[in-house]
Amino acid sequence: RKNRREILPRLPPAPVWERPWSLEEIRKGSQSWSLASDAGLLRFLQEFSQQTISRTHEIKKQVDGLISETKATDCRLHNVFNDFLMLSNTQFIENVSMFLCFKHRCWPSL
Repeated sequence: RKNRREILPRLPPAPVWERPWSLEEIRKGSQSWSLASDAGLLRFLQEFSQQTISRTHEIKKQVDGLISETKATDCRLHNVFNDFLMLSNTQFIENVSMFLCFKHRCWPSL
């Protein structure tokens, strides 16, 4: 069974002005700059820009997810506070009932 590289014909490498240059090529070509160097640099900068924009979108999605999780956590925390307040109010009412019951047993004239 042949692998994919053996099946596909080998294409000649793209001319230097039709592909993005690497940083090493830019450094080496800086001594004898040409129009092809400009084209390679342009393609490098376009590719770099596209990668930066893509990464920025990924980070934005992650930050949006964190914001959603934070809001959900805030909501759950407020629900817990409300549960404690309701428990506190219930306990207060029970204590008042117990006190009134005790008061009427011990001091019926009050």
